[in-house]
Amino acid sequence: MVEITVNLPDNVVGSFGSTPQVAALRLLESAAAEGYRSRRISRGQVREMLGLSWQETEEFLAAHDCVRHYTLQDLNDDRTALAV
Repeated sequence: MVEITVNLPDNVVGSFGSTPQVAALRLLESAAAEGYRSRRISRGQVREMLGLSWQETEEFLAAHDCVRHYTLQDLNDDRTALAV
């Protein structure tokens, strides 16, 4: 795990949360949602970043209006894998 420090002006931190800890979590969630939306990170990476279960990740992505990246080819691959 890599720790990253972000410096924000005092008047901006309050826009993300009532405490620095809440603001840090909101910024991390924003980065995860945008990273997924832009296809820079995968669903699994969102789960890892936020320490969520499979179900919690699905709920997080839905709550942040992230369209799931799942193609017809993905479905066919899953069907083939499950048929084994």
